[in-house]
Amino acid sequence: MPLRRVLIPKLTTGLPVPNQHARFELHWEGRSMGTSWRVTAFGDGLAASRCHEIGAGINARLDSVVRQMSHFDPDSDLSRFNRAAAGSIVQLPQELFRVLRCGIEIANATCGWFDPTLGAASALWGFGPEPVAAFPAEATIMAVIERCGWQKLQLDSGRCAAYQPGGLQLNLGGIAKGFAVDYVLEWLRHCGLDSALVEIGGELAAFCVKPDGTPWWVALENPPSAVSLLPETVVALADCAVASSGDWMQRRWVGARLVTHLIDPTTGTPYEGCVAGATVIHESCMIADAWATALCVAPPSLGMRLAEWYGLAARIVFRNSSAEIHEWLTPAMRTMAS
Repeated sequence: MPLRRVLIPKLTTGLPVPNQHARFELHWEGRSMGTSWRVTAFGDGLAASRCHEIGAGINARLDSVVRQMSHFDPDSDLSRFNRAAAGSIVQLPQELFRVLRCGIEIANATCGWFDPTLGAASALWGFGPEPVAAFPAEATIMAVIERCGWQKLQLDSGRCAAYQPGGLQLNLGGIAKGFAVDYVLEWLRHCGLDSALVEIGGELAAFCVKPDGTPWWVALENPPSAVSLLPETVVALADCAVASSGDWMQRRWVGARLVTHLIDPTTGTPYEGCVAGATVIHESCMIADAWATALCVAPPSLGMRLAEWYGLAARIVFRNSSAEIHEWLTPAMRTMAS
Protein backbone atom coordinates (compact mmCIF):
# COMPACT_ATOMS: atom_id res chain seq x y z
CA MET A 1 0.00 0.00 0.00
CA PRO A 2 1.60 3.34 -1.01
CA LEU A 3 2.16 5.84 1.76
CA ARG A 4 0.97 8.76 -0.33
CA ARG A 5 -1.17 9.15 -3.43
CA VAL A 6 -1.55 12.27 -5.54
CA LEU A 7 -4.69 12.82 -7.63
CA ILE A 8 -4.56 15.36 -10.44
CA PRO A 9 -7.95 15.91 -12.11
CA LYS A 10 -7.83 16.68 -15.82
CA LEU A 11 -9.82 19.80 -15.02
CA THR A 12 -6.70 21.33 -13.50
CA THR A 13 -4.75 21.32 -16.78
CA GLY A 14 -4.50 24.38 -18.98
CA LEU A 15 -5.93 26.80 -16.43
CA PRO A 16 -4.86 30.46 -16.54
CA VAL A 17 -2.47 31.63 -13.85
CA PRO A 18 -3.77 34.59 -11.79
CA ASN A 19 -2.47 37.93 -12.94
CA GLN A 20 0.76 39.33 -11.53
CA HIS A 21 -1.13 41.75 -9.28
CA ALA A 22 -3.02 38.98 -7.46
CA ARG A 23 -0.45 38.93 -4.67
CA PHE A 24 -2.78 39.59 -1.74
CA GLU A 25 -3.80 36.47 0.19
CA LEU A 26 -7.18 36.96 1.87
CA HIS A 27 -8.85 34.84 4.55
CA TRP A 28 -12.32 34.55 6.02
CA GLU A 29 -13.79 31.97 8.39
CA GLY A 30 -16.75 31.37 10.64
CA ARG A 31 -19.54 28.95 11.51
CA SER A 32 -22.72 28.14 9.61
CA MET A 33 -24.98 25.15 8.98
CA GLY A 34 -23.81 23.59 12.25
CA THR A 35 -20.18 23.45 11.16
CA SER A 36 -17.13 25.59 10.44
CA TRP A 37 -16.21 27.20 7.14
CA ARG A 38 -13.04 28.73 5.72
CA VAL A 39 -12.21 30.68 2.58
CA THR A 40 -8.77 31.53 1.23
CA ALA A 41 -8.41 33.65 -1.90
CA PHE A 42 -5.92 35.68 -3.89
CA GLY A 43 -6.67 39.05 -5.43
CA ASP A 44 -5.22 42.40 -6.30
CA GLY A 45 -5.09 45.55 -4.20
CA LEU A 46 -8.67 46.47 -5.02
CA ALA A 47 -9.90 43.09 -3.81
CA ALA A 48 -7.87 43.47 -0.63
CA SER A 49 -9.45 46.87 0.03
CA ARG A 50 -12.89 45.23 -0.24
CA CYS A 51 -12.03 42.41 2.16
CA HIS A 52 -14.76 43.33 4.67
CA GLU A 53 -17.39 43.71 1.94
CA ILE A 54 -16.49 40.36 0.39
CA GLY A 55 -16.62 38.66 3.80
CA ALA A 56 -20.04 40.18 4.47
CA GLY A 57 -21.21 38.75 1.15
CA ILE A 58 -19.95 35.29 2.10
CA ASN A 59 -21.89 35.43 5.35
CA ALA A 60 -24.98 36.73 3.58
CA ARG A 61 -24.94 33.78 1.16
CA LEU A 62 -24.47 31.25 3.95
CA ASP A 63 -27.27 32.86 5.97
CA SER A 64 -29.47 32.63 2.88
CA VAL A 65 -28.79 28.89 2.55
CA VAL A 66 -29.74 28.35 6.20
CA ARG A 67 -32.83 30.55 5.87
CA GLN A 68 -33.99 28.54 2.87
CA MET A 69 -32.79 24.98 3.50
CA SER A 70 -32.40 24.33 7.24
CA HIS A 71 -34.64 21.63 8.67
CA PHE A 72 -33.71 22.89 12.15
CA ASP A 73 -35.04 26.42 11.58
CA PRO A 74 -38.85 26.40 11.89
CA ASP A 75 -39.01 29.60 9.82
CA SER A 76 -36.96 28.30 6.87
CA ASP A 77 -38.54 27.82 3.46
CA LEU A 78 -37.89 24.10 3.73
CA SER A 79 -39.73 23.92 7.07
CA ARG A 80 -42.57 25.90 5.52
CA PHE A 81 -42.88 23.24 2.82
CA ASN A 82 -42.68 20.45 5.39
CA ARG A 83 -45.62 21.98 7.31
CA ALA A 84 -47.74 22.68 4.23
CA ALA A 85 -51.15 21.04 3.96
CA ALA A 86 -51.70 18.05 1.70
CA GLY A 87 -52.36 19.17 -1.85
CA SER A 88 -50.56 22.50 -1.46
CA ILE A 89 -48.44 24.09 -4.16
CA VAL A 90 -45.59 25.78 -2.28
CA GLN A 91 -43.65 28.63 -3.88
CA LEU A 92 -39.91 28.27 -3.29
CA PRO A 93 -36.87 30.56 -3.57
CA GLN A 94 -34.76 29.95 -6.67
CA GLU A 95 -31.79 28.53 -4.75
CA LEU A 96 -33.87 26.00 -2.82
CA PHE A 97 -35.66 24.99 -6.00
CA ARG A 98 -32.30 24.56 -7.74
CA VAL A 99 -31.07 22.22 -4.99
CA LEU A 100 -34.30 20.20 -4.99
CA ARG A 101 -34.21 19.80 -8.76
CA CYS A 102 -30.61 18.57 -8.58
CA GLY A 103 -31.57 16.25 -5.70
CA ILE A 104 -34.39 14.69 -7.69
CA GLU A 105 -32.13 14.22 -10.71
CA ILE A 106 -29.56 12.38 -8.58
CA ALA A 107 -32.29 10.39 -6.81
CA ASN A 108 -33.39 9.19 -10.24
CA ALA A 109 -29.80 8.44 -11.33
CA THR A 110 -29.05 6.50 -8.13
CA CYS A 111 -32.32 4.54 -8.11
CA GLY A 112 -33.33 6.42 -4.95
CA TRP A 113 -30.23 5.77 -2.88
CA PHE A 114 -29.94 9.51 -2.61
CA ASP A 115 -33.31 10.75 -1.39
CA PRO A 116 -33.98 14.33 -0.19
CA THR A 117 -37.38 13.33 1.25
CA LEU A 118 -36.10 11.30 4.23
CA GLY A 119 -36.63 14.12 6.73
CA ALA A 120 -39.19 12.24 8.82
CA ALA A 121 -36.99 9.13 8.95
CA SER A 122 -33.92 11.17 9.95
CA ALA A 123 -35.91 12.91 12.69
CA LEU A 124 -36.93 9.53 14.14
CA TRP A 125 -33.29 8.88 14.97
CA GLY A 126 -32.50 12.28 16.46
CA PHE A 127 -31.13 14.00 13.36
CA GLY A 128 -33.96 16.50 13.23
CA PRO A 129 -34.93 19.54 15.30
CA GLU A 130 -36.30 17.52 18.24
CA PRO A 131 -34.17 15.38 20.58
CA VAL A 132 -34.82 11.62 20.63
CA ALA A 133 -33.94 9.35 23.54
CA ALA A 134 -35.80 6.11 22.84
CA PHE A 135 -35.49 3.57 20.06
CA PRO A 136 -38.52 3.99 17.76
CA ALA A 137 -41.01 1.16 17.48
CA GLU A 138 -41.06 -0.90 14.29
CA ALA A 139 -44.60 0.25 13.54
CA THR A 140 -43.52 3.88 13.85
CA ILE A 141 -40.61 3.34 11.47
CA MET A 142 -42.88 1.67 8.92
CA ALA A 143 -45.45 4.45 9.16
CA VAL A 144 -42.77 7.09 8.62
CA ILE A 145 -41.11 5.39 5.65
CA GLU A 146 -44.51 5.23 3.95
CA ARG A 147 -44.52 9.04 3.94
CA CYS A 148 -41.07 9.26 2.34
CA GLY A 149 -40.09 8.80 -1.28
CA TRP A 150 -38.47 11.10 -3.84
CA GLN A 151 -41.04 10.10 -6.48
CA LYS A 152 -43.67 11.91 -4.40
CA LEU A 153 -41.87 15.25 -4.73
CA GLN A 154 -43.27 16.98 -7.80
CA LEU A 155 -41.58 20.19 -8.96
CA ASP A 156 -43.05 22.92 -11.15
CA SER A 157 -40.19 24.72 -12.93
CA GLY A 158 -42.49 27.32 -14.45
CA ARG A 159 -43.70 28.50 -11.06
CA CYS A 160 -40.57 27.58 -9.08
CA ALA A 161 -42.81 25.58 -6.77
CA ALA A 162 -43.19 22.11 -5.26
CA TYR A 163 -46.26 19.99 -4.59
CA GLN A 164 -46.79 18.80 -1.01
CA PRO A 165 -48.66 15.47 -1.20
CA GLY A 166 -49.13 15.42 2.56
CA GLY A 167 -46.60 14.67 5.30
CA LEU A 168 -43.57 14.74 2.98
CA GLN A 169 -40.57 15.98 4.98
CA LEU A 170 -37.48 17.28 3.20
CA ASN A 171 -33.97 17.01 4.60
CA LEU A 172 -31.16 18.41 2.46
CA GLY A 173 -28.32 17.41 4.77
CA GLY A 174 -26.75 15.34 1.99
CA ILE A 175 -26.59 18.13 -0.59
CA ALA A 176 -26.99 21.59 0.97
CA LYS A 177 -23.39 21.97 2.15
CA GLY A 178 -22.14 21.16 -1.32
CA PHE A 179 -24.50 23.74 -2.79
CA ALA A 180 -23.32 26.31 -0.22
CA VAL A 181 -19.70 25.74 -1.30
CA ASP A 182 -20.63 26.35 -4.94
CA TYR A 183 -22.77 29.34 -3.96
CA VAL A 184 -19.92 31.02 -2.07
CA LEU A 185 -17.51 30.28 -4.91
CA GLU A 186 -19.91 32.01 -7.33
CA TRP A 187 -19.81 35.11 -5.12
CA LEU A 188 -16.00 35.14 -5.02
CA ARG A 189 -15.84 34.97 -8.80
CA HIS A 190 -18.38 37.79 -8.98
CA CYS A 191 -16.14 39.87 -6.70
CA GLY A 192 -13.30 39.59 -9.19
CA LEU A 193 -10.96 37.44 -7.12
CA ASP A 194 -8.36 35.59 -9.13
CA SER A 195 -8.22 32.29 -7.25
CA ALA A 196 -10.01 30.82 -4.23
CA LEU A 197 -10.60 27.73 -2.10
CA VAL A 198 -13.84 27.27 -0.13
CA GLU A 199 -14.32 24.65 2.59
CA ILE A 200 -17.54 24.06 4.52
CA GLY A 201 -17.60 21.14 6.94
CA GLY A 202 -15.13 19.13 4.89
CA GLU A 203 -16.66 19.81 1.46
CA LEU A 204 -14.26 21.77 -0.76
CA ALA A 205 -14.12 23.52 -4.11
CA ALA A 206 -11.62 25.82 -5.79
CA PHE A 207 -11.31 27.92 -8.89
CA CYS A 208 -8.15 28.70 -10.81
CA VAL A 209 -4.65 28.00 -9.51
CA LYS A 210 -2.66 30.05 -7.02
CA PRO A 211 -0.43 32.93 -8.18
CA ASP A 212 2.62 30.68 -8.18
CA GLY A 213 0.88 28.33 -10.63
CA THR A 214 0.26 25.52 -8.14
CA PRO A 215 -3.19 24.07 -7.48
CA TRP A 216 -4.96 24.03 -4.15
CA TRP A 217 -3.78 20.84 -2.46
CA VAL A 218 -6.33 19.17 -0.19
CA ALA A 219 -6.28 15.80 1.58
CA LEU A 220 -9.06 13.23 1.39
CA GLU A 221 -10.47 12.27 4.77
CA ASN A 222 -10.03 8.64 5.78
CA PRO A 223 -12.19 6.92 8.42
CA PRO A 224 -10.50 7.34 11.83
CA SER A 225 -9.98 3.58 12.11
CA ALA A 226 -8.23 3.53 8.73
CA VAL A 227 -5.80 6.43 9.01
CA SER A 228 -2.77 4.13 9.08
CA LEU A 229 -4.27 1.52 6.73
CA LEU A 230 -5.09 3.62 3.68
CA PRO A 231 -2.69 5.81 1.73
CA GLU A 232 -2.70 9.51 2.41
CA THR A 233 -4.44 10.91 -0.67
CA VAL A 234 -4.11 14.52 -1.77
CA VAL A 235 -6.02 16.14 -4.62
CA ALA A 236 -4.98 19.05 -6.83
CA LEU A 237 -8.09 21.23 -6.81
CA ALA A 238 -8.59 23.91 -9.45
CA ASP A 239 -12.00 24.49 -11.01
CA CYS A 240 -13.34 21.37 -9.35
CA ALA A 241 -14.71 20.14 -6.02
CA VAL A 242 -14.41 17.21 -3.65
CA ALA A 243 -17.05 15.95 -1.23
CA SER A 244 -17.04 13.05 1.20
CA SER A 245 -19.55 11.22 3.34
CA GLY A 246 -19.03 8.53 5.96
CA ASP A 247 -20.77 6.62 8.70
CA TRP A 248 -18.39 8.07 11.30
CA MET A 249 -19.00 11.75 10.53
CA GLN A 250 -22.24 12.31 12.44
CA ARG A 251 -23.31 9.79 15.05
CA ARG A 252 -25.41 9.84 18.18
CA TRP A 253 -26.75 7.46 20.80
CA VAL A 254 -30.37 6.35 20.60
CA GLY A 255 -30.92 4.36 23.74
CA ALA A 256 -28.02 1.91 23.87
CA ARG A 257 -27.33 2.07 20.16
CA LEU A 258 -24.85 4.35 18.39
CA VAL A 259 -26.33 5.30 15.03
CA THR A 260 -25.11 7.19 11.96
CA HIS A 261 -26.90 10.08 10.27
CA LEU A 262 -26.91 8.11 7.00
CA ILE A 263 -30.41 6.69 6.51
CA ASP A 264 -31.14 3.60 4.43
CA PRO A 265 -34.01 4.78 2.19
CA THR A 266 -35.41 1.25 1.92
CA THR A 267 -35.84 0.74 5.66
CA GLY A 268 -35.93 4.21 7.23
CA THR A 269 -33.22 3.12 9.67
CA PRO A 270 -29.58 4.20 10.08
CA TYR A 271 -27.23 2.54 7.62
CA GLU A 272 -25.36 -0.52 8.93
CA GLY A 273 -23.61 -1.89 5.85
CA CYS A 274 -19.98 -2.49 4.98
CA VAL A 275 -19.34 0.87 3.31
CA ALA A 276 -17.46 3.17 5.69
CA GLY A 277 -17.30 6.21 3.43
CA ALA A 278 -17.21 7.62 -0.08
CA THR A 279 -15.55 10.54 -1.84
CA VAL A 280 -16.45 12.10 -5.19
CA ILE A 281 -14.52 14.66 -7.27
CA HIS A 282 -16.69 16.70 -9.63
CA GLU A 283 -17.02 20.14 -11.19
CA SER A 284 -19.96 20.79 -8.85
CA CYS A 285 -19.64 20.38 -5.10
CA MET A 286 -23.43 20.04 -4.87
CA ILE A 287 -23.41 17.05 -7.21
CA ALA A 288 -20.34 15.54 -5.53
CA ASP A 289 -21.99 15.89 -2.12
CA ALA A 290 -25.18 14.09 -3.15
CA TRP A 291 -23.34 11.31 -4.95
CA ALA A 292 -21.02 10.72 -1.99
CA THR A 293 -24.11 10.28 0.20
CA ALA A 294 -25.66 7.81 -2.26
CA LEU A 295 -22.48 5.75 -2.58
CA CYS A 296 -22.34 5.37 1.21
CA VAL A 297 -25.78 3.76 1.55
CA ALA A 298 -26.25 1.91 -1.75
CA PRO A 299 -25.39 -1.81 -1.88
CA PRO A 300 -21.66 -1.88 -2.64
CA SER A 301 -21.93 -3.71 -5.97
CA LEU A 302 -24.66 -1.33 -7.16
CA GLY A 303 -22.78 1.73 -5.94
CA MET A 304 -19.68 0.67 -7.85
CA ARG A 305 -21.67 -0.01 -11.02
CA LEU A 306 -23.45 3.35 -10.80
CA ALA A 307 -20.22 5.25 -10.19
CA GLU A 308 -18.61 3.59 -13.22
CA TRP A 309 -21.70 3.99 -15.41
CA TYR A 310 -21.83 7.74 -14.79
CA GLY A 311 -18.07 8.14 -15.16
CA LEU A 312 -17.62 9.50 -11.65
CA ALA A 313 -14.23 10.07 -10.09
CA ALA A 314 -15.05 8.29 -6.84
CA ARG A 315 -13.52 6.31 -4.01
CA ILE A 316 -15.47 3.93 -1.77
CA VAL A 317 -13.97 2.68 1.51
CA PHE A 318 -15.19 -0.70 2.78
CA ARG A 319 -15.00 -2.76 5.95
CA ASN A 320 -15.01 -6.53 5.50
CA SER A 321 -16.45 -9.11 7.92
CA SER A 322 -13.25 -8.95 9.95
CA ALA A 323 -13.52 -5.14 10.21
CA GLU A 324 -10.51 -4.76 7.90
CA ILE A 325 -10.46 -1.64 5.73
CA HIS A 326 -9.94 -1.56 1.99
CA GLU A 327 -10.80 0.87 -0.80
CA TRP A 328 -12.03 0.84 -4.38
CA LEU A 329 -11.44 3.59 -6.94
CA THR A 330 -13.41 4.14 -10.13
CA PRO A 331 -11.46 4.11 -13.40
CA ALA A 332 -12.00 7.89 -13.61
CA MET A 333 -10.28 8.38 -10.27
CA ARG A 334 -7.54 5.86 -10.97
CA THR A 335 -6.54 7.85 -14.07
CA MET A 336 -5.91 10.86 -11.83
CA ALA A 337 -3.37 9.00 -9.68
CA SER A 338 0.32 9.71 -10.03
